Amino acid sequence: MPPTKSPATLRDVAELAGVSTAAVSKFVNGKQRFTAAVERRIAEAIDQVGYRSNLAARSMVTGRSGAIAALVYGVENPYTAAVIKGASRAATALGYDLLFVDLLQSESPERELARVTGMQVDGIVLAAALPAEARQLLASYGRPFVDLNRASEPSQAPSGEEQAAAMLGRYLLSLGHRDIAYIACEAQPGNADRLQGMQRSLQAAGVALTVHPVTSPTAEEGARVASSLLLGQKRPQAIATCNDLIAMGLMSEARHLGLSVPEDVSVAGIENMPFGRFLSPPLTSVDLHADALGEWAMRDLIATIDGEDAPVRGHDLTPRLIVRGSTRAAG
Repeated sequence: MPPTKSPATLRDVAELAGVSTAAVSKFVNGKQRFTAAVERRIAEAIDQVGYRSNLAARSMVTGRSGAIAALVYGVENPYTAAVIKGASRAATALGYDLLFVDLLQSESPERELARVTGMQVDGIVLAAALPAEARQLLASYGRPFVDLNRASEPSQAPSGEEQAAAMLGRYLLSLGHRDIAYIACEAQPGNADRLQGMQRSLQAAGVALTVHPVTSPTAEEGARVASSLLLGQKRPQAIATCNDLIAMGLMSEARHLGLSVPEDVSVAGIENMPFGRFLSPPLTSVDLHADALGEWAMRDLIATIDGEDAPVRGHDLTPRLIVRGSTRAAG
Protein backbone atom coordinates (compact mmCIF):
# COMPACT_ATOMS: atom_id res chain seq x y z
CA MET A 1 0.00 0.00 0.00
CA PRO A 2 1.57 3.34 -1.06
CA PRO A 3 2.26 5.89 1.70
CA THR A 4 -0.41 8.53 2.28
CA LYS A 5 0.57 11.90 0.87
CA SER A 6 0.83 14.66 3.48
CA PRO A 7 -1.54 17.61 3.04
CA ALA A 8 -0.04 20.65 1.32
CA THR A 9 1.11 23.46 3.61
CA LEU A 10 1.50 27.23 3.39
CA ARG A 11 5.24 26.66 2.99
CA ASP A 12 4.63 24.47 -0.09
CA VAL A 13 2.53 27.23 -1.65
CA ALA A 14 5.07 29.93 -0.72
CA GLU A 15 8.03 28.05 -2.23
CA LEU A 16 6.20 27.39 -5.49
CA ALA A 17 4.93 30.98 -5.77
CA GLY A 18 8.25 32.52 -4.75
CA VAL A 19 6.80 34.52 -1.85
CA SER A 20 6.90 34.33 1.95
CA THR A 21 4.59 32.11 3.98
CA ALA A 22 3.28 35.30 5.61
CA ALA A 23 2.23 36.60 2.22
CA VAL A 24 0.39 33.37 1.44
CA SER A 25 -1.34 33.48 4.84
CA LYS A 26 -2.51 37.05 4.30
CA PHE A 27 -3.74 36.19 0.81
CA VAL A 28 -5.64 33.09 1.98
CA ASN A 29 -7.24 34.94 4.90
CA GLY A 30 -8.09 38.00 2.83
CA LYS A 31 -6.15 40.28 5.13
CA GLN A 32 -4.03 41.98 2.47
CA ARG A 33 -4.09 42.64 -1.26
CA PHE A 34 -1.04 42.22 -3.52
CA THR A 35 -0.28 43.06 -7.12
CA ALA A 36 -2.26 41.16 -9.72
CA ALA A 37 0.85 39.22 -10.74
CA VAL A 38 1.64 38.11 -7.17
CA GLU A 39 -1.95 37.14 -6.44
CA ARG A 40 -2.07 35.13 -9.67
CA ARG A 41 1.13 33.25 -8.74
CA ILE A 42 -0.21 32.45 -5.26
CA ALA A 43 -3.59 31.32 -6.60
CA GLU A 44 -1.93 29.09 -9.22
CA ALA A 45 0.38 27.60 -6.58
CA ILE A 46 -2.56 26.87 -4.27
CA ASP A 47 -4.34 25.08 -7.09
CA GLN A 48 -1.21 23.17 -8.17
CA VAL A 49 -0.26 21.80 -4.72
CA GLY A 50 -3.90 21.28 -3.66
CA TYR A 51 -3.64 23.43 -0.55
CA ARG A 52 -6.70 23.53 1.70
CA SER A 53 -7.01 25.84 4.70
CA ASN A 54 -7.05 23.98 8.03
CA LEU A 55 -9.50 25.76 10.31
CA ALA A 56 -8.38 24.00 13.47
CA ALA A 57 -4.69 24.71 12.87
CA ARG A 58 -5.37 28.32 12.00
CA SER A 59 -7.40 28.72 15.20
CA MET A 60 -4.56 27.30 17.35
CA VAL A 61 -2.06 29.79 15.94
CA THR A 62 -4.13 32.97 15.63
CA GLY A 63 -7.10 32.40 17.94
CA ARG A 64 -9.25 32.83 14.83
CA SER A 65 -10.48 30.23 12.40
CA GLY A 66 -11.47 32.72 9.70
CA ALA A 67 -14.79 30.89 9.45
CA ILE A 68 -18.38 31.75 10.33
CA ALA A 69 -21.25 29.27 10.57
CA ALA A 70 -24.77 29.93 9.31
CA LEU A 71 -27.47 27.81 10.95
CA VAL A 72 -30.55 27.67 8.74
CA TYR A 73 -33.76 25.64 8.53
CA GLY A 74 -34.51 24.25 5.08
CA VAL A 75 -32.06 25.39 2.42
CA GLU A 76 -34.72 24.63 -0.23
CA ASN A 77 -36.79 27.51 1.14
CA PRO A 78 -36.29 30.44 -1.29
CA TYR A 79 -36.22 32.92 1.59
CA THR A 80 -33.47 30.97 3.35
CA ALA A 81 -31.53 30.71 0.10
CA ALA A 82 -31.72 34.49 -0.33
CA VAL A 83 -30.47 35.09 3.23
CA ILE A 84 -27.56 32.72 2.57
CA LYS A 85 -26.77 34.47 -0.70
CA GLY A 86 -26.48 37.85 1.00
CA ALA A 87 -24.50 36.49 3.94
CA SER A 88 -22.11 34.61 1.65
CA ARG A 89 -21.50 37.70 -0.45
CA ALA A 90 -20.52 39.74 2.62
CA ALA A 91 -18.36 36.97 4.12
CA THR A 92 -16.43 36.51 0.88
CA ALA A 93 -15.88 40.26 0.50
CA LEU A 94 -14.50 40.46 4.04
CA GLY A 95 -12.24 37.41 3.77
CA TYR A 96 -14.19 34.87 5.83
CA ASP A 97 -15.23 31.31 5.00
CA LEU A 98 -18.90 30.50 5.50
CA LEU A 99 -20.14 27.09 6.69
CA PHE A 100 -23.80 26.10 6.32
CA VAL A 101 -25.72 23.79 8.62
CA ASP A 102 -29.30 22.87 7.72
CA LEU A 103 -31.12 21.95 10.94
CA LEU A 104 -34.05 20.57 8.94
CA GLN A 105 -31.81 17.65 7.98
CA SER A 106 -30.68 17.04 11.57
CA GLU A 107 -32.35 14.92 14.24
CA SER A 108 -30.73 17.00 17.00
CA PRO A 109 -30.13 20.77 16.79
CA GLU A 110 -28.04 20.49 19.97
CA ARG A 111 -25.73 17.94 18.36
CA GLU A 112 -25.32 20.05 15.22
CA LEU A 113 -24.61 23.17 17.26
CA ALA A 114 -22.04 21.29 19.36
CA ARG A 115 -20.36 20.14 16.15
CA VAL A 116 -20.22 23.71 14.84
CA THR A 117 -18.82 25.16 18.05
CA GLY A 118 -16.27 22.35 18.11
CA MET A 119 -14.89 23.75 14.87
CA GLN A 120 -14.04 26.95 16.75
CA VAL A 121 -15.80 29.19 14.24
CA ASP A 122 -15.39 32.91 14.91
CA GLY A 123 -19.11 33.63 14.93
CA ILE A 124 -22.56 32.30 14.08
CA VAL A 125 -25.46 33.63 12.02
CA LEU A 126 -28.67 32.07 13.29
CA ALA A 127 -31.51 31.89 10.76
CA ALA A 128 -33.38 29.00 12.38
CA ALA A 129 -35.57 28.46 15.42
CA LEU A 130 -33.67 26.71 18.24
CA PRO A 131 -35.04 24.76 21.21
CA ALA A 132 -34.16 26.08 24.68
CA GLU A 133 -31.28 23.61 25.21
CA ALA A 134 -29.57 24.56 21.97
CA ARG A 135 -30.06 28.27 22.65
CA GLN A 136 -28.36 27.89 26.03
CA LEU A 137 -25.44 26.15 24.33
CA LEU A 138 -25.17 28.99 21.84
CA ALA A 139 -25.24 31.62 24.58
CA SER A 140 -22.44 29.85 26.46
CA TYR A 141 -20.20 29.51 23.39
CA GLY A 142 -18.43 32.79 24.10
CA ARG A 143 -18.21 33.91 20.47
CA PRO A 144 -20.33 36.60 18.76
CA PHE A 145 -23.54 35.59 17.05
CA VAL A 146 -26.37 37.40 15.33
CA ASP A 147 -29.91 36.06 15.60
CA LEU A 148 -32.17 37.03 12.71
CA ASN A 149 -35.21 35.97 14.76
CA ARG A 150 -34.73 38.45 17.60
CA ALA A 151 -34.91 41.94 16.23
CA SER A 152 -35.74 43.51 19.61
CA GLU A 153 -32.48 42.53 21.29
CA PRO A 154 -29.55 45.00 21.28
CA SER A 155 -27.11 44.61 18.38
CA GLN A 156 -29.28 42.02 16.69
CA ALA A 157 -30.24 42.25 13.02
CA PRO A 158 -33.70 43.79 12.51
CA SER A 159 -35.94 41.19 10.89
CA GLY A 160 -39.20 43.16 10.79
CA GLU A 161 -41.14 39.91 11.25
CA GLU A 162 -43.91 41.37 13.42
CA GLN A 163 -44.13 44.51 11.30
CA ALA A 164 -44.50 42.43 8.12
CA ALA A 165 -47.32 40.31 9.54
CA ALA A 166 -49.13 43.33 10.95
CA MET A 167 -48.88 44.99 7.54
CA LEU A 168 -50.45 41.93 5.92
CA GLY A 169 -53.20 41.76 8.52
CA ARG A 170 -54.15 45.41 7.99
CA TYR A 171 -54.20 44.91 4.24
CA LEU A 172 -56.63 41.96 4.50
CA LEU A 173 -58.84 44.04 6.78
CA SER A 174 -58.78 46.88 4.24
CA LEU A 175 -60.24 44.46 1.69
CA GLY A 176 -63.24 43.95 3.95
CA HIS A 177 -62.25 40.51 5.22
CA ARG A 178 -63.34 39.76 8.77
CA ASP A 179 -63.11 35.96 8.86
CA ILE A 180 -59.35 35.52 8.60
CA ALA A 181 -57.28 32.39 9.27
CA TYR A 182 -53.54 32.21 9.81
CA ILE A 183 -51.33 29.15 9.28
CA ALA A 184 -48.49 29.20 11.82
CA CYS A 185 -45.45 26.95 12.21
CA GLU A 186 -43.12 26.88 15.22
CA ALA A 187 -40.24 25.64 13.05
CA GLN A 188 -40.49 28.77 10.90
CA PRO A 189 -37.84 31.33 11.92
CA GLY A 190 -39.60 34.40 13.28
CA ASN A 191 -42.87 32.50 13.76
CA ALA A 192 -43.68 34.01 17.16
CA ASP A 193 -43.20 37.57 15.93
CA ARG A 194 -45.19 36.94 12.75
CA LEU A 195 -48.08 35.46 14.71
CA GLN A 196 -48.00 38.34 17.17
CA GLY A 197 -48.07 40.87 14.34
CA MET A 198 -51.13 39.26 12.77
CA GLN A 199 -52.95 39.03 16.10
CA ARG A 200 -52.26 42.64 17.07
CA SER A 201 -53.37 44.05 13.72
CA LEU A 202 -56.67 42.18 13.86
CA GLN A 203 -57.28 42.83 17.57
CA ALA A 204 -56.94 46.56 16.90
CA ALA A 205 -59.91 46.23 14.54
CA GLY A 206 -61.89 44.01 16.92
CA VAL A 207 -61.45 40.95 14.72
CA ALA A 208 -60.48 37.52 16.09
CA LEU A 209 -57.78 35.55 14.31
CA THR A 210 -58.19 31.80 13.79
CA VAL A 211 -54.79 30.08 14.03
CA HIS A 212 -54.03 26.73 12.39
CA PRO A 213 -50.62 25.28 13.36
CA VAL A 214 -48.60 23.02 11.04
CA THR A 215 -45.48 21.02 11.81
CA SER A 216 -43.19 22.11 8.99
CA PRO A 217 -42.89 25.36 6.98
CA THR A 218 -43.20 23.59 3.62
CA ALA A 219 -45.51 23.54 0.61
CA GLU A 220 -46.48 19.97 1.52
CA GLU A 221 -47.87 21.16 4.85
CA GLY A 222 -49.85 23.88 3.12
CA ALA A 223 -51.41 21.27 0.85
CA ARG A 224 -52.07 18.92 3.77
CA VAL A 225 -54.03 21.45 5.80
CA ALA A 226 -55.99 22.82 2.83
CA SER A 227 -58.98 20.47 2.97
CA SER A 228 -59.65 21.02 6.69
CA LEU A 229 -59.46 24.79 6.20
CA LEU A 230 -61.32 25.11 2.92
CA LEU A 231 -63.97 22.38 3.25
CA GLY A 232 -64.95 22.97 6.86
CA GLN A 233 -68.31 24.21 8.08
CA LYS A 234 -67.27 27.83 7.60
CA ARG A 235 -64.59 28.60 5.05
CA PRO A 236 -62.53 31.71 5.95
CA GLN A 237 -62.70 34.71 3.65
CA ALA A 238 -58.92 35.05 3.69
CA ILE A 239 -55.96 32.90 4.72
CA ALA A 240 -52.55 34.33 5.61
CA THR A 241 -49.60 31.98 5.96
CA CYS A 242 -46.36 32.29 7.92
CA ASN A 243 -44.35 31.86 4.71
CA ASP A 244 -44.88 31.71 0.97
CA LEU A 245 -44.17 27.99 0.56
CA ILE A 246 -47.16 27.09 2.73
CA ALA A 247 -49.32 29.50 0.70
CA MET A 248 -48.10 27.88 -2.51
CA GLY A 249 -49.08 24.39 -1.30
CA LEU A 250 -52.44 25.67 -0.09
CA MET A 251 -53.24 27.33 -3.42
CA SER A 252 -52.26 24.23 -5.37
CA GLU A 253 -54.48 21.97 -3.27
CA ALA A 254 -57.36 24.47 -3.44
CA ARG A 255 -57.49 23.96 -7.21
CA HIS A 256 -57.66 20.18 -6.74
CA LEU A 257 -60.56 20.71 -4.33
CA GLY A 258 -62.45 22.69 -6.98
CA LEU A 259 -61.98 26.11 -5.39
CA SER A 260 -60.65 29.28 -6.96
CA VAL A 261 -58.19 31.79 -5.49
CA PRO A 262 -59.07 34.59 -4.88
CA GLU A 263 -62.73 34.16 -5.95
CA ASP A 264 -63.53 31.66 -3.18
CA VAL A 265 -60.77 32.64 -0.74
CA SER A 266 -57.98 35.21 -0.65
CA VAL A 267 -54.51 33.80 0.10
CA ALA A 268 -51.40 35.75 1.10
CA GLY A 269 -47.95 34.91 2.46
CA ILE A 270 -44.86 36.45 3.99
CA GLU A 271 -41.33 36.55 2.50
CA ASN A 272 -42.00 37.35 -1.18
CA MET A 273 -40.22 34.31 -2.59
CA PRO A 274 -38.73 35.03 -6.05
CA PHE A 275 -41.11 32.80 -8.02
CA GLY A 276 -44.27 33.91 -6.17
CA ARG A 277 -45.11 36.29 -9.01
CA PHE A 278 -45.13 33.35 -11.44
CA LEU A 279 -47.79 31.36 -9.58
CA SER A 280 -51.34 31.27 -10.89
CA PRO A 281 -52.65 33.57 -9.59
CA PRO A 282 -49.51 35.50 -8.53
CA LEU A 283 -49.08 35.49 -4.76
CA THR A 284 -49.66 38.55 -2.59
CA SER A 285 -46.85 38.68 -0.03
CA VAL A 286 -44.69 40.90 2.17
CA ASP A 287 -41.08 41.38 1.10
CA LEU A 288 -38.60 40.98 3.99
CA HIS A 289 -35.55 41.86 1.84
CA ALA A 290 -33.89 38.53 2.65
CA ASP A 291 -30.78 39.05 0.52
CA ALA A 292 -30.04 42.48 2.02
CA LEU A 293 -30.82 41.19 5.52
CA GLY A 294 -28.34 38.32 5.16
CA GLU A 295 -25.61 40.67 3.94
CA TRP A 296 -26.19 43.24 6.67
CA ALA A 297 -26.32 40.58 9.40
CA MET A 298 -22.99 39.14 8.23
CA ARG A 299 -21.32 42.55 8.05
CA ASP A 300 -22.62 43.39 11.53
CA LEU A 301 -21.31 40.11 12.92
CA ILE A 302 -17.87 40.48 11.33
CA ALA A 303 -17.61 44.04 12.65
CA THR A 304 -18.23 42.65 16.14
CA ILE A 305 -15.62 39.92 15.62
CA ASP A 306 -13.06 42.45 14.40
CA GLY A 307 -13.85 44.95 17.17
CA GLU A 308 -15.17 47.57 14.78
CA ASP A 309 -18.26 49.79 14.80
CA ALA A 310 -21.44 48.30 13.37
CA PRO A 311 -21.79 49.09 9.65
CA VAL A 312 -24.38 51.53 8.38
CA ARG A 313 -27.19 49.74 6.59
CA GLY A 314 -27.01 50.36 2.88
CA HIS A 315 -30.53 49.05 2.24
CA ASP A 316 -33.88 49.90 3.81
CA LEU A 317 -35.03 46.69 5.51
CA THR A 318 -38.57 47.94 6.19
CA PRO A 319 -41.03 45.24 5.02
CA ARG A 320 -42.90 46.04 1.81
CA LEU A 321 -46.34 44.73 0.87
CA ILE A 322 -46.49 43.30 -2.66
CA VAL A 323 -50.12 43.09 -3.82
CA ARG A 324 -50.82 40.54 -6.53
CA GLY A 325 -53.69 38.48 -7.86
CA SER A 326 -54.18 35.98 -4.99
CA THR A 327 -56.18 38.49 -2.91
CA ARG A 328 -59.26 40.60 -3.64
CA ALA A 329 -61.97 42.52 -1.83
CA ALA A 330 -64.51 40.56 0.21
CA GLY A 331 -67.89 40.02 -1.34
